[in-house]
Amino acid sequence: MKKYKILCIAPQNPLPYTDGGKIGIFFPLKYLAQYSDLYFSCPVKQIDESDIENYSKYNINFYPFTLNTKDNYWLFFKSLFTPRSFKLTKYYNKKYFVYLKKLVRENNIEILWINSLHMAIYAVKLKKIYPYLKIYLREHNIEYKLVKQYSQNCKNIFIKIISYFEYLKTKAYEINMWKKFDKTYFISDSDLAIAQKYGDYSTENLIYDGVEIENDINSNFEEHSFIFTGSLASFQNKNNLLNFIEKIWKPFITQYPNNKLYITGNSDSILEKKLRISLTELNKLNIYNLGFVDNIKKTIRSKKYIISPTLYGSGIRLKVLEGLSLKRPIFVLNTDFLMCNKFKDMENIVHYSNIDNFSNKYLLLENNADLYNKIGNNGFNLAQKIFSWDIYVEKMLKDFLNL
Repeated sequence: MKKYKILCIAPQNPLPYTDGGKIGIFFPLKYLAQYSDLYFSCPVKQIDESDIENYSKYNINFYPFTLNTKDNYWLFFKSLFTPRSFKLTKYYNKKYFVYLKKLVRENNIEILWINSLHMAIYAVKLKKIYPYLKIYLREHNIEYKLVKQYSQNCKNIFIKIISYFEYLKTKAYEINMWKKFDKTYFISDSDLAIAQKYGDYSTENLIYDGVEIENDINSNFEEHSFIFTGSLASFQNKNNLLNFIEKIWKPFITQYPNNKLYITGNSDSILEKKLRISLTELNKLNIYNLGFVDNIKKTIRSKKYIISPTLYGSGIRLKVLEGLSLKRPIFVLNTDFLMCNKFKDMENIVHYSNIDNFSNKYLLLENNADLYNKIGNNGFNLAQKIFSWDIYVEKMLKDFLNL
């Protein structure tokens, strides 16, 4: 098989891969590097030589570029005169474009693989200079959907109005960008269904994220325990968890006071600030912060159930895939249930919509060990079958070979 020269461009450095966004960037790099001459570039606050060495261990040629992508008023003003929204404009830099142009030319790059809409403009501009380039976009979310959700939930009227216009701008730009690439990939069935309203996209444009499967899974866990993983710095995670605590956990814990909810990925101060509840009050609700853990898989395995209460979000939740791979039943709302048409309620996942069916399904699992194990095993088998980084890379390589 020919080894293509591929340049991947992403909006952030995924090492260390501490959250779902970084995992979705790094692991395809890791696996694709086995079959290609792979170059990777992303903006960083400052260049760390140790990162370059770390990537080289995976046969990845790392070319970081120093670029500040923090919000600032000047960039917002600048974005008013471009077709891109503020959140997208801050990732474009002329010097970075020149840097990438040189990287393509000097390394005879044949394929540009773009992670997320934020970096799409670089590929489109580079293809105008080097028409032979094949360009591929991998959407990690439907970005305009996230902006709309933010606008709908914003309390500040001024910001709410601005963010609504940002949503309209992002939507027009994003749909147009999909059409400029040789192929655009979507991450979930629900995202693909949205894209199909605006273009001729099929399952050939769908590539799920993956998860590394561990066959030796410890079956020991703490009884009556639930776990939520995710940074509350994310608007989506914060609101998802707040809604779960208010609508599900508080009434649930009054019925079943022996249960505990554990949270990972946040310091105590961030947890209190984002949830606006003191640790003392959280503990009274049987909610406990585990902070930043050394081994997230081991921590998840130590609990009996996983929750992914996604009201706001797009794409696919890697916490769900990871839970499947660890043989733990995962309680999900409709957003996560619809992200993959292979999910079957009470077969490989647990779908709830309110406190009543959450409690009822919890009781079914508590009183039926065979059902609990069946859902866990079926989820594990599904993860092996379709949520694989090998499958991800195989599909991309197939498209490359069809060039």
